[in-house]
Amino acid sequence: MLVRHNTTLLVQAVDLAVKRSAIPTLQAQAAAQEKTARATAFRRMATGGAIAVAAVGIGLGINLGLGDKTLPEPAALPTIEQPSDLTSPKYEPPIPVPTPKPIQEQAPQADVPTRPDVVTVDFNKFATKNVEFQGTTWELITGHHFKDENDETWDRAWCYSRRSVNGVDVNVSLAARSAPTAPPAGPGAAAQTLQLVGLNDSSAVDLATRCAWLDGRTFASSDIIPDRSREQAATVPAETPATEVDPDSGFVVVSGWDAIGNDLPDMPTRNVSSEQCQTACDADFRCLAVTYNTKFRACFMKGDASLLVKSEESIMAAKKVVESNLRYSNLVFAKTEISGNAYWTSPLRYPDCILQCANDKSCLGFNFRKKESACVLFNSITQSADNAAVASGIKSVAN
Repeated sequence: MLVRHNTTLLVQAVDLAVKRSAIPTLQAQAAAQEKTARATAFRRMATGGAIAVAAVGIGLGINLGLGDKTLPEPAALPTIEQPSDLTSPKYEPPIPVPTPKPIQEQAPQADVPTRPDVVTVDFNKFATKNVEFQGTTWELITGHHFKDENDETWDRAWCYSRRSVNGVDVNVSLAARSAPTAPPAGPGAAAQTLQLVGLNDSSAVDLATRCAWLDGRTFASSDIIPDRSREQAATVPAETPATEVDPDSGFVVVSGWDAIGNDLPDMPTRNVSSEQCQTACDADFRCLAVTYNTKFRACFMKGDASLLVKSEESIMAAKKVVESNLRYSNLVFAKTEISGNAYWTSPLRYPDCILQCANDKSCLGFNFRKKESACVLFNSITQSADNAAVASGIKSVAN
């Protein structure tokens, strides 16, 4: 016999038991959702407050940057109302936007006066020209002196050449013009100098007709007038100064010349006479020569003497033992800065710079920069200009 049972009540009872067992889980989920909603609402309120504070700071910065010296009243922070529904995602705190003040125009600045241009004064320009003469090449160098760079023309000019004789560069003065309107006068070199390079008065004048003057003028031999100053000075060649022997001390004395370098320690001795200077040297075995400065009454005792340079205020006296070592240099010194091809530079003392150029056959002149104690040697010279910060020397006859 088939028996059927009614299971409806049993199913309902099981379902009720399952729902009752799930109640704690649902309660926990609801509590977690409520905490999440509260945290989200609090974070939004904090963000809104921070934005409001930043906006107020930006407004103050704009006011200060635009030059308003009166500080504005601090803006009140916006009141953030607590929303009734903390779980609502649509809540946004208000953001205050400051109104910038108009930019004040600055008054135009007055024009700053500019410094006038510096004008170079008392400088020389050189023109060079190579010519064939008597079967060889001669370099003719023509110098022109300008009072300043704004002058349209020079005020005097001269022309010369250089020849090597037994390893010595000899300067040969050919002609000079005392003014742009004046004819050349020449030759300027002494007869002995012309003989050293294979010239005489007539051939030197012929060579001078080839000089390159900046004004472009050319002259025939008949246009060149005799150089009167050359005739008066020809009896004493520049490279052979007159010497005398002091009978009392036995010193070889040369007036108008200075022995470069080799100073003994603690020199000079001041406020002495030339005779006292020589007597002191004679009594000191270390001293072989002296240079006496007549202007400052200063005595420089020296351990040796070799190179002598022209100095109108100096008297050189040397013991006989070093007489054969004396060499005379025609370096001409001035407070000018020369320009040209610089081939060597080094930090040196001034006397050592003179010796370096005098002993180098390639050197035609030097600049000594006093502040840096820097020596610069040149093997060609194009011009020179006054500069009190530079001491320079240019060779007339290089030894």
